[in-house]
Amino acid sequence: MMAASVLPAILVFILIFMESQITALIVSKKERMLVKGTGFHLDLLIIVVVGGVSALFGLPWLSAATVRSVTHTNALTVMSKAVAPGDKPRIQEVKEQRVTGFLVAVLVGLSIVIGEVLRQIPLAVLFGIFLYMGVMSLNGIQLTERLILLLMPPKYHPDHNYVRKVRQT
Repeated sequence: MMAASVLPAILVFILIFMESQITALIVSKKERMLVKGTGFHLDLLIIVVVGGVSALFGLPWLSAATVRSVTHTNALTVMSKAVAPGDKPRIQEVKEQRVTGFLVAVLVGLSIVIGEVLRQIPLAVLFGIFLYMGVMSLNGIQLTERLILLLMPPKYHPDHNYVRKVRQT
């Protein structure tokens, strides 16, 4: 029976590894000008240790929560206010701190206690919040920018390396 669990374990490992690394790469883009940087190796160590302990006790695994992480980073981003008409605001800084992440974790834990209150929130409201968070997290991801370029006339394409080097027929 133990040998049969090797393949699913490898697939779950790859899934959790890729999710955590992709989340870290999206959050730590150069455009965000992060001062403190990231802890790729520490993140992996924590995920492995907590995942192993969770598996021993039958608890849920730890995951990176990509949409929530990107939305949280966007909320902590300070954009420039004085912008020329037609120009996009630039990132001035990102307020790098750990307090809000800890508070979110505490509130998620408290959701067990206040379950009756949370059941009063209509399901459509929750779906709307998650839809908004998902769509807003697509901003600034190069894949979505490139997909939008497929729908845009070439004369309106931005001046990026990946746009200039592509042959247009």
